[in-house]
Amino acid sequence: MTSDNPAAIVVRQTGDKILVIDDEPIVRESIAAYLEDSGFTVYQAESGLDGMNIFRSEHPDLMMVDLRMPGMDGLEVLSTVLTESPDTPILVVSGTGVIQDAIEALRMGALDFITKPILDMAVLEHAVTTALERTQLRVENRRYREHLEEEVQQRTHDLTERTRALQESQAKFSAVIELFEGIIYTCTRDYRIEFMNRKLMEHIGRDAAGEICYNALYGQESPCPWCVNDIVFQGKSAQWEAKNPQDGCWYYGINTPIFAEDGQVAKIQSIAIDITKRKTAEEALREQEALLRAENVRLRSSLKGSGQFGPIIGKSAAMRKVYDTILKAAPTDNGVIIYGESGTGKELVAKTIHELSSRSQKPFITVNCGAIPDNLIESEFFGYKKGAFSGAVSDKPGFLELAHGGTLFLDEVGEINLNLQVKLLRAIEGNGHIPVGGNAPVYANFRVIAATHRNLHERVEQQMMRQDFYYRIHIIPIYLPPLRHRKEDLPLLVRYFLGLFTRDDAVFSLPESMTRAMQIYNWPGNVRELQNILQRYITLQEIDPCLMAKSTPSKIPPVSDADDPLFLLPSQSLSSLSDIRGDAEKSYIERCLQENQWKRGKVARILGVDRRTLFRKMKAYGLL
Repeated sequence: MTSDNPAAIVVRQTGDKILVIDDEPIVRESIAAYLEDSGFTVYQAESGLDGMNIFRSEHPDLMMVDLRMPGMDGLEVLSTVLTESPDTPILVVSGTGVIQDAIEALRMGALDFITKPILDMAVLEHAVTTALERTQLRVENRRYREHLEEEVQQRTHDLTERTRALQESQAKFSAVIELFEGIIYTCTRDYRIEFMNRKLMEHIGRDAAGEICYNALYGQESPCPWCVNDIVFQGKSAQWEAKNPQDGCWYYGINTPIFAEDGQVAKIQSIAIDITKRKTAEEALREQEALLRAENVRLRSSLKGSGQFGPIIGKSAAMRKVYDTILKAAPTDNGVIIYGESGTGKELVAKTIHELSSRSQKPFITVNCGAIPDNLIESEFFGYKKGAFSGAVSDKPGFLELAHGGTLFLDEVGEINLNLQVKLLRAIEGNGHIPVGGNAPVYANFRVIAATHRNLHERVEQQMMRQDFYYRIHIIPIYLPPLRHRKEDLPLLVRYFLGLFTRDDAVFSLPESMTRAMQIYNWPGNVRELQNILQRYITLQEIDPCLMAKSTPSKIPPVSDADDPLFLLPSQSLSSLSDIRGDAEKSYIERCLQENQWKRGKVARILGVDRRTLFRKMKAYGLL
């Protein structure tokens, strides 16, 4: 790359060498085949030790390392490579159950992580390309900075030598100074300027000879905090780097002594160049690092437990895939489309993405696209000006303006008409929108997250959605599974809702008949229906007839209050709330064991705990 700008776009060179280390041949060979078709040169290793040998002999441009391998695992490979070659970008590959290892790898210095199985190789190629570009930009910036410092030192040295050689010829000395693109000035021990080159005079707009240097050049009332004159008056040259508060630019300079005939330092010569471009590039890198650190903190705080991701409940494989996509989508500004049936929690996923993003402190605006009449939809989205129509007594901002800086959530996006899609697309692409009754465009910066229960691709084929609008919102798709496809999450959801709806002084348990029915039931209303049924059960102490009728062909025998109370009240024999809870838990576990022929595996699934937890409770309650 040839550019004077360190922030210039990095173009990936074809033939970049990539080393893939994975003990699974299918994964390793499929990655290699895809990347080779994309123009990369790929080396393969089936173990960490073999991978390190190839790394030291071939010096790849990027490495992909599986975290879980026999012998030398991925974290050890990562540590060794970063010690030997800190600039080598590394992507870690992890299974869905090793998120914590992936986070540890990112903390150690990996650029990104990819979750197996890799279903979309385009996502893999994008991660590889991004890592190569980021690394090349970092290396280019460092080389640019080193080159700039060497150039400054070399120019300073040359100018100093020329100054000494041309002291007897002021004309030649002035010619050299006039050709220099930086600033040059000399000052005395009392900080008074004696000489300024033409560049400096043009910069401040006058010849400030005779004035105090720190006041005339830097707007300070006292010597500058970065001043090195004390060192220079000892006969030594000194470098400095500072931001000028007067013009806001960064400068790198070197101050050198000018000796009198008696060998004493009489004056100081200061030579400096503008390094604002370099500092801007460095600041951009620091902001990116800070963003990654903040993202790490947000992710750690959101992962409260294996069964909960922020406010989202579930630990099934399908939900872990959703969590993985959320983690990748949150730090970007790309459009997200959430597919799912009614009641699956699409808005909850959208809010989670917003809360994990850099826009979390800005508004999250929800729009139910299917609930707005066609004659009001433009004024609702784009706002209106006073007098635009009857009843418009004042200006009103639209959804787009309200979402400025934050996230616009378009629920049921498939219901937006074609005319509005055109105008909305312009606003999403940054071309602004015009309020109803206005004539000046309004520009709003927002991220779009959409949701639908429809097949948007079919809507495009039926010409009910514009293709360009579809591709703008369909960048990162997230597919929420219906509850009937993740019934292993039912115990977690039930426990969450029971804790949400019950009082602190009551302990609720579900009848076995209801638990059995819930596992059989098809849940057409998904999580929202489950929430409704549990809230009704707690409030009315009645099981929803629809649940019982549709979950079994035969009548489920009633459960007596003596065998299965809806809730337990404190008795005189119990002295504390923990005793009450323990007694209720013991009774319910014992009844479940009896009704299921003491099959611990089945009982553990019903209770929503693992076998080890069940065994520990049985031992504590004397049920072994």
